[in-house]
Amino acid sequence: MKRKRLLKSLATLLDMEGRNQRKHHDELKALLKKLKKKKVELEEKMQLEKDERKLKRLGKEIEIINAQRLKGLKALQDLIES
Repeated sequence: MKRKRLLKSLATLLDMEGRNQRKHHDELKALLKKLKKKKVELEEKMQLEKDERKLKRLGKEIEIINAQRLKGLKALQDLIES
């Protein structure tokens, strides 16, 4: 292959990587928004609940969602920095 063709194919590959990163970034951001919405819904449900067992279960679910959101936010930050 000639130099121009090689450079063009390299540019195409690098551009594809950027598109894939942007797509991954957008998907991750959308997922984090859904998790935040779910957390808010569970917190509202928790405010209305009277049963202790259900309160504990909802509390555990909220803790899990919080942990996953923190992992997702860290991954998003790493993706932005790279």
